[in-house]
Formats: sequence, C-alpha cells, structure tokens
Amino acid sequence: MKTPAGTLRTMACLLFVLLISAGLTACGGGGGSSASPGTSGPATVSVSIASAPSYPAGTTFASSTLSPATAAPPVNSPIFSNVYVTVTKVALIPSTGTESPDANGELEMQNSPSEEGKAFVTAAFSPVTIDLLNLNSPTGDNVATLINKFSGVPAGEYSKIRVYYDNVVGRSGSDDTTFHPTAHYHFDVHFVGGNLVIPVTTDPQGGIRFYSVVINVVGLKYHEAGNSGNVLLRPQVFAKVVGAPKYIVTGVADQVNHADGTFVVKAVNDNVHAAYVPDTRWFYADGRFVGPFPSLGVSGVDALQNTATVDVIGTFQSGVLVAEEVDITFPKVLRDEKVYQGWNDNTIILRFAGDNVVSVPGGRRDAAYYDNAVDPNYSRLTGAAIDTAIVDNVTITARGYAVTGTPGGIEAYWISIGP
Repeated sequence: MKTPAGTLRTMACLLFVLLISAGLTACGGGGGSSASPGTSGPATVSVSIASAPSYPAGTTFASSTLSPATAAPPVNSPIFSNVYVTVTKVALIPSTGTESPDANGELEMQNSPSEEGKAFVTAAFSPVTIDLLNLNSPTGDNVATLINKFSGVPAGEYSKIRVYYDNVVGRSGSDDTTFHPTAHYHFDVHFVGGNLVIPVTTDPQGGIRFYSVVINVVGLKYHEAGNSGNVLLRPQVFAKVVGAPKYIVTGVADQVNHADGTFVVKAVNDNVHAAYVPDTRWFYADGRFVGPFPSLGVSGVDALQNTATVDVIGTFQSGVLVAEEVDITFPKVLRDEKVYQGWNDNTIILRFAGDNVVSVPGGRRDAAYYDNAVDPNYSRLTGAAIDTAIVDNVTITARGYAVTGTPGGIEAYWISIGP
C-alpha cells in the first residue's frame, strides 16, 4: 500500500526500557572507596521512551531538512491504529559539539559502517517488535519492554542515542503500510537540557551508579520520499537526563522477610542489605520487562522469594539499599511446553516436561501475570481470556520457583501463551 504525506500528532503513552550497563573505569588520582555497601565499578543507564506534549521551553533546534511536501498533510492522510517498529540495536554516541533536535522530526538515515567506528557504544540483539501506539494500553505489555543490556561504555559525554531498526509498519484497519522497504536504517535522538555525562572516577561512596534517561516522543511524522514510493518515518523526539543518579545492585535474593520488607542481595563482591517500601515498583524480567503491576491480584512483593535474581535500584539509607524499583528474574523456567487438556482446578499439566505441574501463587489463577506471546506486542491476558487461552496442546512458557516434593513442578508468577 502506498501512503501519501501525512502527520500523526497524537500518540498513546508508550514506554520501553533499555538497560545499558556502562563500564566505568577509575582514572587519574581518583578511585572508589567502600564506605557504602555495593561494588565500585560499572554504571548503568536506563533509557525509556514516553509521550510528551511538546519540546521543553527554550529548546534550540537545528535547521530543518523538512521538505515542503511534508509541511501539511493532505485530507486523505490515514490515521494508523498501530505503528509497529522492529528494533535491532541501539547506541550511545559521544558528543562532537553543539547538536540539536529537529522540531519537524529526525531524519531516517541508512546505516554507514564507517560512522560506527567513532567511539560508538553499540549493542545488537534479537529483533524486538514494538507497537508505538499501543504499548501502554490496558491490554498491552504494561509500561516497559526490555530491549537489551550491554556493558563497556567508557566515561565521557554522550549527546545522542541512535535507534536502529529493520521495519516500520503502519496499520489502518486491515491495511498495512510498510514505511520503508529497505532494512538497516536508524534515527538519532538528541539530548536537550544537558548531555549524558558519566564521570571519569567512580562514585566516592562506592556502588554501581544508575542514570536515568527518557526519550520523549512529541509526535510521529511520515512522508513519501520524492517519487520513490518509500514512506519515511520522522519521529519528533528528544532525550533528557532525569533525576539524580541512584544505585543499582544485581545479585541473588536471600533472607527475604516480608514481615518487615527486608532482604539481602548476594552480589558478586558483597552481600547488600536491602528493603522495599509501599512505593517500590516491581517488574518481572526475562529478555524484556513486564510491570509495574496494577491491582489485579498480581503482586511483585509476593513474587520476591529466595533464589530469584534481582536488580535493585534505589538509594542507600543507613547502609541499607532502599528500593525504588526491583526487577525479578525467576530461577525456574519451563519454556515452550505443551499443555495437557487445559486447566485442572488451579494447576496446568504439561505433556512432556519432567516436573510437569504448573501451579499459580496461592492457588489463584489471577495471581500470576499472563501474556499472549503470539501477539507482537505480548498483549496482557486477564479475566475470562486466561481460562480460554489455556487449552489442550497450546504452548506456554512458565516462570517462577521450583516446587519441592511430589509431584514437583513450578509455581509460576508469569505465564506466556504461544510459541
């Protein structure tokens, strides 16, 4: 389908999270001390995308390369119900001087291998398809989709985030529009209000520093390029560093005590005492994030048990890491297994797994998180949809904790339906 010039101004709120583990080496006369718990060493940068009403007041813009054909959409411009983007890698780009966003949208550009040797910090991963217009819908993948984690980012100043993708498809009713027929393209997102600056020395308190960056989407423009028939994406975006750096500690949960909200993170070089509070946000992680969880019986607090791998993000208070966010990776996973018959009360029997009983927390089907793995957006399943999705011979992936004794199996806090 060939689409004329158009502009999509209103976007549903969307949010996905890219975790960038930045290798940070102490240089010069400085160095990290061990005054606080944690391990001196790498920093972590969280990059999220969210909708924004406009650019910040006072933003300086680059000279626009917008062609006259894109300035005003014709009356027959389509309104997309979905815009699917398949992301393949991301990069932090060091600052080379004053750089500004284009108010009319960032250009879609073909990748040039010669550019990527200029101290880019790049991570490639299995392609992830994201629906930019529905990621934060009630049935969508909540507020976050994990893209990747990578390390080795040197200390320095970064002025842009480059997003690489292979495919952008707009859907209007039953019609799909491929935005560009050629793979290996990217667009850049410029920082406004100050670049991302990672210090040369480790933090004097020790620990692993956590930096938050938000990519704000003001609008999404698209247009045809001349007579080529190529529909090009021009996102109106900017990036900002938000909040003060915090700490992140990764390890295995131990000594979990829900009576007082405390636990220990068994990290590589230390055991870190941690605590959660009523405002702590909870995510489940397995190649991507789901969460935080609304009041539908799904509890991140209950899902925290000994042996889980956790990322705890927060601040140290009197030697205790008080969590603003806890990301849980479950220790036991039954991946791509076939269901036998369907629900058996509050359990699922699997056809071929050794420990083939999947139970749910507290014997309640609605106490686990369910999503549809066949949907490119991993839409969440609730209510009656949970019952009707678990049927004979369907494929599921169950994540949780091993159940000891007979018949064994897994207590699953997160179940994906479909291959």
